[in-house]
Amino acid sequence: MTLKNAFICATMLLATQFTFSGIASAHEYKGGNLNIDHPWSKEVPPTSQVAAAFFTIDNHGKEADTLLSASSPIAGKTELHAHVNENGMMKMREVQEITIPAEGQQNLKPGGLHIMFFDLKKTPALGESFPLTLNFQHAGTVEVEVKVEKATYQSDAMKMDHSGH
Repeated sequence: MTLKNAFICATMLLATQFTFSGIASAHEYKGGNLNIDHPWSKEVPPTSQVAAAFFTIDNHGKEADTLLSASSPIAGKTELHAHVNENGMMKMREVQEITIPAEGQQNLKPGGLHIMFFDLKKTPALGESFPLTLNFQHAGTVEVEVKVEKATYQSDAMKMDHSGH
């Protein structure tokens, strides 16, 4: 390989690295001591009246923070939700707040805590994004974009052992 070709290859590699690292970091948001990573929503049918959002919140602060509420222009109503076990049945229930521990993490994921959207005004399609406003006790208001993705995640509660079949 000539020196010129080596230089061209190195330049292309660096450009690719910067491009992809920019894409990866473009889906992270910061508010106060909090980092919100990869807000996403499962693709739902075009006639659906509900959707949900999921993401990870990292708290780099010395005190806990609390997600107090959320809102989005795509929904008539937005709620903080959790899956709870009621007499052996898993059900979704609204929660008043979601705590993010000091120097800790809170995962909003299918089968666990999540943001629920009701009375959809617009059903976002696969690949689209929509705005979500998060209101925290200490970090204040944080605006994020939620990316609609294929539903490929299975929570631990939803995984089943089929080894005996």
